[in-house]
Amino acid sequence: MKYLFLLSLFIIIETQSQAKVWRINSNIGVTADFQQAAQAIASPGVVNDDTLYFEPSSTNYQGFTLSKRLVIIGSGYFLSGTNSNLGLQADPTGAYFGNATILFDSTASGSTLMGLNYISMGVGFNLGSATDNITLTRCFIGSIGQYYGYTANTKMSGWVVNKCYISSLGLTNEVLENWQITNNIITSSISLGNTGNFNLLIRNNAIRSSVDLYSAYFSNNIITNNVNTTYMVNTTIKNNISTGNNLPAGNGNINGQTDAALFEGLTGNSTDGQWRLKAGSPAISAGETISGITPDCGPFGTADPYILSGIPPIPTIYALTVPASVPSNATSMQITISTRSNN
Repeated sequence: MKYLFLLSLFIIIETQSQAKVWRINSNIGVTADFQQAAQAIASPGVVNDDTLYFEPSSTNYQGFTLSKRLVIIGSGYFLSGTNSNLGLQADPTGAYFGNATILFDSTASGSTLMGLNYISMGVGFNLGSATDNITLTRCFIGSIGQYYGYTANTKMSGWVVNKCYISSLGLTNEVLENWQITNNIITSSISLGNTGNFNLLIRNNAIRSSVDLYSAYFSNNIITNNVNTTYMVNTTIKNNISTGNNLPAGNGNINGQTDAALFEGLTGNSTDGQWRLKAGSPAISAGETISGITPDCGPFGTADPYILSGIPPIPTIYALTVPASVPSNATSMQITISTRSNN
């Protein structure tokens, strides 16, 4: 797969006018810039606005503390095995973190993480002031929650959590301002109940357990457990769908639906693709109308929907054919490469 790595990196580097791209590869015997993220972050050569590109590896990547403003890119998730999305990457091994924790220092403010496979986020960890303006997109996240080193009521502003597959999201000790949590699949609960929160947008998610919010705009979501209205202070609840009976009446909210009526389901589908709306789903065109457009509810609704396997929005090679052998006197060999943009 050396050809895959080199061509992918060539494409990425060509799109980067100034910042440098660094290869991270933990495979034994592979020559890369670094084996682990911690080594790259500690290097004086890696500076703000550089990119760390995690290549597929049979060895798990380790957690790290992010202390620089970087772009961090993986190759996606659910690429192989049962209920996976096949044919999206030529190398389906992926860059797997095994639920390792990423901690955020204030000096990481402005960073973007995308396409990472099974990470956890210790977002309450601050060596300095609050970490702001972090973008998490197209990542498989085990949890976003407090770390043991957090400072209560630390204010964290401007985070974007978009198009991710998340096991749980629980932040009740931090004060969150101007967060956007959109088009995610959240397989457990979401709890953002700090009374100091301000201006949270929770839109077009599939949430598979309970919801606990404070000071939010909550719309176009599909919930399969309950909404804790006790904490819905200063919160707008519009055009959501629930399999329970906990949504307040009016404002386009719909209670009492079923998974079978809403979603395609897992049979013949991928782990994340099962949450696409089936034909005739009551969630189709049930979202809040904005600028004359009425979207579907759930993560695949709106003009910026969830992307299967979190494939990052950069050119990728999804098929690669290389001869098994080449004659010793050959001066060339035939290679077939298939690419897509993933924008």
